Amino acid sequence: MHRIAVVLLLCWALPSAWAADISVVGNWTELVDQNDLVAGAGSDLRSPIESAAAQATLDISATAGGNWTVKVSKSDLHWPAGVSFAVRRTSDGSGSGGISGGTTYLALSGTEQVLFSGSGDRSGIQLQLKTEGLAVGAAPDNYSTTISYRVE
Repeated sequence: MHRIAVVLLLCWALPSAWAADISVVGNWTELVDQNDLVAGAGSDLRSPIESAAAQATLDISATAGGNWTVKVSKSDLHWPAGVSFAVRRTSDGSGSGGISGGTTYLALSGTEQVLFSGSGDRSGIQLQLKTEGLAVGAAPDNYSTTISYRVE
């Protein structure tokens, strides 16, 4: 059995044109090997493959109590065709104001999409990641994608 390393990078948080700031800390590296086979030799890989519920942490600050929206997109560095990638919010974090949406997985693409929205400064918002569709037929390699988050 060959090994496939799936490297998912969370390293981009883009500030918006106004005063709110966003920061994201976390990354996910998953080694896919014979232990990920559904039923042993000759079977396919389990799907989906999920990260820990708190794989990444996102903070929104300098909002002056205003409303904001977090948008997300991905940029494939080297990613197998037919394999999807998704993100969801697993906590509200803490702070003033509130937060809504984003608790179900959002399949990512190169086009920016709304992940969730809220108001006020929030810290410790936890994110979980998921990939689906990786199959035994994928060439052994290190696959990676970068997720970009932006607040507006």
